[in-house]
Amino acid sequence: MKTIKKTAPISRALSEVWEWKEDVYKDVKDMSFEEKHRYYENSLRESVKILRGKLKTNPDGSYSIVR
Repeated sequence: MKTIKKTAPISRALSEVWEWKEDVYKDVKDMSFEEKHRYYENSLRESVKILRGKLKTNPDGSYSIVR
């Protein structure tokens, strides 16, 4: 008996997120911890600027971008 495997179509948005994830992995894969820290911190600051928001530190040490 033949088994038919059904798959759902992948949205363009999800495909883009996977591409971005792969690009970030390629950027940081050979970096030291300190270099990765700077990379992510710079990316966070750039995101805040693009979104014209402010960076808020949460009680658990994570961050939120607020207006």
